[in-house]
Amino acid sequence: LSKSNSFNHSNNSGLAKWLARTQKYSSYAFLTFLGVHGATSAFSPLLFGVDSGNASLLLARTYFYQASPQVELLLIPGSLALHITSGVALRLHRHFRQRARYGGQPPASVSMWRWRNFSGVSRTGWIAVPFVAVHATLNRLVPLYVDGDSSQVTLEYLAYGFWQGKWGKWIGGAFYTGLVGLVSYHVVYGWADYLKVEERRKKLVGIAAVGTAAVWLGGLTRIVVEGGKIGGYLGRHYEHLYKVFWRRL
Repeated sequence: LSKSNSFNHSNNSGLAKWLARTQKYSSYAFLTFLGVHGATSAFSPLLFGVDSGNASLLLARTYFYQASPQVELLLIPGSLALHITSGVALRLHRHFRQRARYGGQPPASVSMWRWRNFSGVSRTGWIAVPFVAVHATLNRLVPLYVDGDSSQVTLEYLAYGFWQGKWGKWIGGAFYTGLVGLVSYHVVYGWADYLKVEERRKKLVGIAAVGTAAVWLGGLTRIVVEGGKIGGYLGRHYEHLYKVFWRRL
């Protein structure tokens, strides 16, 4: 009996490690894309202007989307989906171990599903999911649905939404502040956890998270101000894409 219990404990421990490593290393893959995305849509526009951002965006698109669609599928939605599902599976696994330990439903104070018991990294990750989904739908899926690709999408397309109606700036500002803040916290503090940063250094981690968000929002602000509401053919086309987005949302 003791050997059987030892074998089951070993299997459970092995599964937990496998799920934790899957969640960890899938985040590395997605961060490759996120780093490039941040450089093209935030850092480059912030330092060198919208035209520079568009040039770097075109270069990145060549590698991520046009050269090999499989790279996009694996690196972006694939790694993100694996990160999320492995996190859910790991929480389920720990929940069932709790049930075995307590002989049934564990107390709420230690429950894996009680929101208060979620870490700050987990909370921001889950709250960020719908923000990321909306952003991806607007900037990737809608152009793919209408045009078949994203070749006509530039940084001005992102800025265009801020100039729609009297509420565009407020809605866009609130949405992207939330998206950038949540993702910056989740990524920076998540990395700190992976690297086992000491508690006394967590203040530096907080500064890094704020700095990351500030750079991203600074780049976005310059895009909105300089990009303005583009006219002509592209302006009409962007208007159509936004209408499709709001109809499908």
